Amino acid sequence: MLSLEKQLLFLLSSAASIDVRQLVEIYEKRGIDHQVIRNALARLKKDGYVLSPERSSYSITQPGLDFMNTINRKPLLLDKRWDGQWLSVLFEVPESERKKRDSFRNDLLQLGFGAMYKSVYVSPWDYAGEILRVAENYGLQGRVTLARGVFVHGAPASRQARQIWRLDELNEVYRVKIDWLRTEFRPAIAPLFDEPDDGLNLFVRFLELGELVADLSLSDPMLPEELLEEDWLGRACLREMQEILVRLANAIPVRSSYRAFVARFLHE
Repeated sequence: MLSLEKQLLFLLSSAASIDVRQLVEIYEKRGIDHQVIRNALARLKKDGYVLSPERSSYSITQPGLDFMNTINRKPLLLDKRWDGQWLSVLFEVPESERKKRDSFRNDLLQLGFGAMYKSVYVSPWDYAGEILRVAENYGLQGRVTLARGVFVHGAPASRQARQIWRLDELNEVYRVKIDWLRTEFRPAIAPLFDEPDDGLNLFVRFLELGELVADLSLSDPMLPEELLEEDWLGRACLREMQEILVRLANAIPVRSSYRAFVARFLHE
């Protein structure tokens, strides 16, 4: 799924329905043509993530909410304690169903699973419910086996985790993003907090950073501290980004129509 489509789902998950004209207004501020927005909505509708109960109005479906819940849940794992158990997913799908197999594997990777062996994927977090739902969506529930517990021998440690989840590559991505955040993004948003407008400029910047956080969250397995080495930058980067998102959200005026989209980031 494209970043734009994920962001549209985020917006639609914040309201019962949204008029496409409001979405066009938001994204034209980001330099995105209205036809690109309409095409993205059409793809989401075709895939069953949104529906259009009325002309020019869209709302999110349960599959769309399930996808967003997966994205929103991953950053919460940053502060979760690990119980030392692993969830293992074993599957065997014939070549004749290669498309389903590849899609299922991609969903595993986005959830944060790592390939320990061919067709054996592991995660320190219990995603059993999500895996069963995904397998059912692809009609693969009879070809998938789940096991949860501890390894008697050969459990991944921090050194193996670097290889299984390719953490060195991801750590470099985080290093670049931290530099961008501090040298470009923070200076760019600083004047916005003093501008008395309708909140659209703040909201556009919120979406820009939120899109990046969503992409990083799907790439990051969110491993517990026990499986990470001291040079890992992911936690610090995501926490700094979350703090900025909260600040941007709370700076949007109470009267602004955009404030409803950031409700879960607002201070009580």
